[in-house]
Amino acid sequence: MNVRASLMALLGALLLAGCAPTSVSNLTPRTVPVTSTRTYPFEVTWDTSRRGVKADAVKAYVVIDGTLYPMTKVPVVFNRWEALVPIPEGRTYVPYKYRFDYVIPGVSSRTPTSEWSPEYRLVVPAR
Repeated sequence: MNVRASLMALLGALLLAGCAPTSVSNLTPRTVPVTSTRTYPFEVTWDTSRRGVKADAVKAYVVIDGTLYPMTKVPVVFNRWEALVPIPEGRTYVPYKYRFDYVIPGVSSRTPTSEWSPEYRLVVPAR
């Protein structure tokens, strides 16, 4: 591969990396103290640069063991959601993800789509 082709490939990769359409920021701490109710707060922000996504139509979920727990949009704060999720007694390690459902505009209709976060882990120390 010649130098020019290498530079073009590098430039293309940099452009694609800089144009990521969404970003997820997990605001949930990695470790939380045990609560008497065994419910724990999950918080996340989700931002997108995709055109036509209506912020008020985005639905967010915490996904634990295949179960979707709906999140509530935080008032006044842009693109931030929270939920209180029950964690059964005896579980000290909980892998979870976030899922975001929204629609994108098409030529003649809107298309529903979903995006997932990477997997995170919550640690609840044993009593």
